Amino acid sequence: MTLPLLTIVPAGAGSGKTYTIQQQLGEWVVEGKIAPERIVAVTFTEAAAAELRERIRAKLLGLGRLEDALRLDQAYISTIHSFGLRLLTEFAFDSGFSPKPRRLNEDEENTLIRLALARTDKADVITSNLSRYGYKYDFNSGKSAEENFRDVLLGVVSQLRSVGWKEESTAYAVHAATWMSERYGTTGDGDALTAKLLAAVENLLTTFPESLAREFGTNATALKELQRDFRNLHNALNSDALEYDWNM
Repeated sequence: MTLPLLTIVPAGAGSGKTYTIQQQLGEWVVEGKIAPERIVAVTFTEAAAAELRERIRAKLLGLGRLEDALRLDQAYISTIHSFGLRLLTEFAFDSGFSPKPRRLNEDEENTLIRLALARTDKADVITSNLSRYGYKYDFNSGKSAEENFRDVLLGVVSQLRSVGWKEESTAYAVHAATWMSERYGTTGDGDALTAKLLAAVENLLTTFPESLAREFGTNATALKELQRDFRNLHNALNSDALEYDWNM
């Protein structure tokens, strides 16, 4: 008795995926196609994993398979992270890793990302001028521009790991560039666009040399925004500010 090599079931939320899995696995155990302790099922959350395990157990108990229901505790039914941790733990000596692996805490992650950035020059273009790429001090979280950049970088690393990225692979970079090009079109000449934008700023300030805050600032919010816009327009004409992004 053999199992199908691959079965793909496209299904959306609430379509009965968990029920289908519990029924199928329960039938395979009863038919002797799979041992309960050899089941591998990966979910997105611990709650979903616990629910799936209990549903399969209920299915087996309903079929009078008490011993199989008990053996289900040895099955690999968990999130992808828990599944990886269990493999590392059970086969630690085979792989040469510590038999007690654990997830890094936030401080350890920050330390490692700092070390990684210090050992490479690939991020220098961004780290040398974080403001230009939109990284600034966040008054809500109290995080600096450097901390915000590292948070984004850690998020990217997590995403790449989840899709199976390999070191030095350019496949995802090419895909991302193609995706953006198809949706946003070809990028124009940056210097020419900057020159046009600066010319527009100069014309605007020539036409309205004074802030319009007092005339149109009918409430506190409008007054604050008009004052900020007038200040930013003047800052944009400062040659030292040309490297910053225009979302000031």
